[in-house]
Amino acid sequence: MILTKKNILSFISLIFFAQIQAQYDPQALAILDAMSKKYKQIDGFKAEFSQQLINKSVELNENISGQITVKGDKYILNISSQRIFNNGIDVFTYNPEIKEVTINTYNPEESEISIGNIYDIYKKGFKYALLETTSNGNRIIELDPESREENYFKIRMTINSKEQLISFMIFERNGNKYIYTIHSFIVTNIPDDHFTFNPSKYPNVEIIDFR
Repeated sequence: MILTKKNILSFISLIFFAQIQAQYDPQALAILDAMSKKYKQIDGFKAEFSQQLINKSVELNENISGQITVKGDKYILNISSQRIFNNGIDVFTYNPEIKEVTINTYNPEESEISIGNIYDIYKKGFKYALLETTSNGNRIIELDPESREENYFKIRMTINSKEQLISFMIFERNGNKYIYTIHSFIVTNIPDDHFTFNPSKYPNVEIIDFR
């Protein structure tokens, strides 16, 4: 085949189109939308999970367990000897070992990726592609942030055939890899005031307010 200018331009156009399809994969989007819709339809949930931190370059491998209760933008997170309350306005970080709570204004733009926000994270600032469908029906989807300023460069999610998220991995630029596995998931309805730290329930707690 003789390559003409027209053939070369057509070839370049096909490559460009394929890249666009890979970056904003409609199959991946349909799966992500179905998952997000499923979780949006419930009033709230409690989940138990494990977090593994790996960095092979420094021989790091740490494992911790946690629990989270979520209702909309509100959550309570128990992990690594801390209890974090977020009522959608303020964030209360309680350390029971030193009986201290710090209070900060909640800024969703500064929130770390967690089981509390992972279900909607793809909707803004991400490219996405379906990498694989396994023999048991699990779909593996990769998210790439459009901004190169994020401290992570990739998120990989595993969603089962029932549109349930069962695990996700966060790949950071410094070599850290966080692996979250969801071990239990219970639908529940929690009163709104449950997500605000109540000092009267924690005698002698020291309050440090940064608001």
